[in-house]
Amino acid sequence: MKILYFASLKENLNTAHDEINVVSPVSISSIKKQLINKYGAQYFPENIMCAVNHEMANESTKVCESDEVAFFPPVTGG
Repeated sequence: MKILYFASLKENLNTAHDEINVVSPVSISSIKKQLINKYGAQYFPENIMCAVNHEMANESTKVCESDEVAFFPPVTGG
């Protein structure tokens, strides 16, 4: 499964993407746990945003191997 990273998350991880192996279907929560094990919890806080195939998703969203999952920090305005 292709995982994309954006904004400061991409900079902090020093990569724009990953490929991970999953057994479909899998929840976003499970994917986050894999990524936390790889990179550390500080990069994937509870308020991190996620999209699946360019649509916003939440922790319980189920995804398949062919889906594209993106993570990015919360956006603030001013």
